[in-house]
Amino acid sequence: MFFDRLRSSRFRSRTIVKHLIQQGDKAREERRFAEAATFYAEAARLMPQRAGLHVQHGHMLKEAGFLERAERAYSTALRLLPDDADLALQIGHFYKVSGRLDEAARSYERALALQPGWLAAERELQELQFARGPQDAQGTDRAANDSLALPVDLFGSADTLTSDQIARLIPELAPRQAAALLQDYPEGLQIKRLGRSERSFWGNTRVLRGVEAVRGFCISPRPVTEIQVLFNGLSAYRGPLRGGYELYHARDTNRSLKYVFNAWIDVSGMVPGRYTATIRCIDIEHEIYSFEEAVVIAPSPFEENSGSDAEVPVREPDPVSLERKIRALPSIVRPAERSLFSERPKNVLLMRTDQLGDIISSTPAVKRLRELMPSARFVCLMTAANADLARTLDLFDEIIVIDFPDDKVERRRLMPLVEQEALRERLEPYAFDLAIDLSQSDVSRPLLLLSGAKFLYGVGGGDWPWLTAEFGLNTHDQRNRLDRVPHSAKTLALVETLGALLRDSFEVVRREDLDRSRVDRFGIGGNDRYAVLHMGARIEFSRWPRYAELAVRLLDETDATIVMMTEDPSAREGLSQRLLDDARFILLDERLSFDDFDALVSHAAVLVGNDSGPKHLASFRGVPAVTLFTARINWKEWGQERGGVIISRRVPCAGCALFHDPEECGQDFSCIRDISVSEVFDATVRAGGLDARNA
Repeated sequence: MFFDRLRSSRFRSRTIVKHLIQQGDKAREERRFAEAATFYAEAARLMPQRAGLHVQHGHMLKEAGFLERAERAYSTALRLLPDDADLALQIGHFYKVSGRLDEAARSYERALALQPGWLAAERELQELQFARGPQDAQGTDRAANDSLALPVDLFGSADTLTSDQIARLIPELAPRQAAALLQDYPEGLQIKRLGRSERSFWGNTRVLRGVEAVRGFCISPRPVTEIQVLFNGLSAYRGPLRGGYELYHARDTNRSLKYVFNAWIDVSGMVPGRYTATIRCIDIEHEIYSFEEAVVIAPSPFEENSGSDAEVPVREPDPVSLERKIRALPSIVRPAERSLFSERPKNVLLMRTDQLGDIISSTPAVKRLRELMPSARFVCLMTAANADLARTLDLFDEIIVIDFPDDKVERRRLMPLVEQEALRERLEPYAFDLAIDLSQSDVSRPLLLLSGAKFLYGVGGGDWPWLTAEFGLNTHDQRNRLDRVPHSAKTLALVETLGALLRDSFEVVRREDLDRSRVDRFGIGGNDRYAVLHMGARIEFSRWPRYAELAVRLLDETDATIVMMTEDPSAREGLSQRLLDDARFILLDERLSFDDFDALVSHAAVLVGNDSGPKHLASFRGVPAVTLFTARINWKEWGQERGGVIISRRVPCAGCALFHDPEECGQDFSCIRDISVSEVFDATVRAGGLDARNA
């Protein structure tokens, strides 16, 4: 009984500590350093032998400016880990920030002694030498150490470099030594996706709508067997995790592994409102890793034509059936041509709610807007300080004057809620297509939300996820880091950027020097219509796996010659004899000269390829492309710009941006693998104008 109580007490302590660490991590990410320090300190009090907690406590105190307390926390960690090179390096950083350069140097030297050849420590010592001037702490003349022998891995050369040479180079771009690549991975949960940041009644918070993906991973020294997603304590999903996967450059490769989850859940049947979302991962010893955060469940009207692959038209409370139904959905075949604006804005709201000089500086930008949208109606929202001058400019069809004063107590511009509602009602009948805040300052940006406009635009840099587009430009005075260009130039740049979004600047460029005869030597007849199937892509997991099946069907059902391109010499081994024996099938499995490659693309009837460079080249040469697009990035941004179609799939985890860590997908890359041969065949026949014999 005693040991049961003891184990229970330890379990509670571990649970409390995990919660405190999560809260500390969250406060740290939000740059609330003093608050984060409090959480880490309490966790360290409960588990005083965990040196990492004392280190984090010290980091946060350092960031918050409490240097004496930070030093005490680091000292506690040092007593627990006297031979840890990374801790010695971190203490060196602390002393450097504190201006105690001699002690910083000694800490960096200790780190280097504990981990010989460590590039990070060597670099810090080198920078300290420059910072401390002609003589170091021992009085050594800097000129006496004019030639510094650096590791071979740093510059790829065994030659020594002088300090003057090093000052002209960029060490952070050079290859690092293997030891410098090692990383520490904290045990616990990492949430990669849980809704998206939106404005709600409760402020900017995570909002979930319709079918969502809850993605992330758990790092654990023990196998993790189950993931649970709960809202207000009620289960919305439970299932297995994938893994464990080796951690990239882990300092201790035998300790922990990565276990991945990508849970698809449907919240459309839940009552809209605020919930507590809890994600739990449970290991084989029934230890629980937990993450908890307030979220908002919002209504989810499905928008068929939103163009977003994250819009999934399925309502299914059973997560098993949900996954099956999503994977059974047809792919989306879209024309490549697209525009941010379906039509030119007709009603435009401009905001300049500050002072007299600001409207003067904005005049060139407003004139340029008039040129870009000559038929639009321009309404300007401004304060009384600007109104009289604005009326003399003859630039606005209407001027609306509001009271938006600077409050001396809060030191910002304010508008009471009742006045906000009155302004919203006043602006609503205009049905603005576009609202632009011309101010570089952020004080008026939230007023855009009262405009009712479909498209909200202004200078970015703040916490405004509701902006449709944001602009950013900062020049730098090298001494004081402030802007170097006039305010009018920056405001004009904001408008010119909008102009670039309004116009189609893409041009087809053909090469007259690449005539059709150049492709003859590949076995393509002078009158043959041919389709190029390009199997490659730099990112391996973004490659569609069924090109061979597509080639067979194109040979069987069209008269086209099929040119399959790959730089994989082993690809031939995976092709059927049916393909290899067909006279209309040409396999090019070696790197071609660019001119040969360009000619093959330029004279094709159609190119079928992955999200990779060749589809852009086809579009550039005026050849229709059929692009098979993963949902990792947005097809609107990276699809070809003209000619052919883009095929993609709707999945709730669209926009994952996976690149270096493909194991984190958790859904077998269904966004590319589930595109069917029939869908690609039909699109290829239509885009290339091929004669389908059996269609």
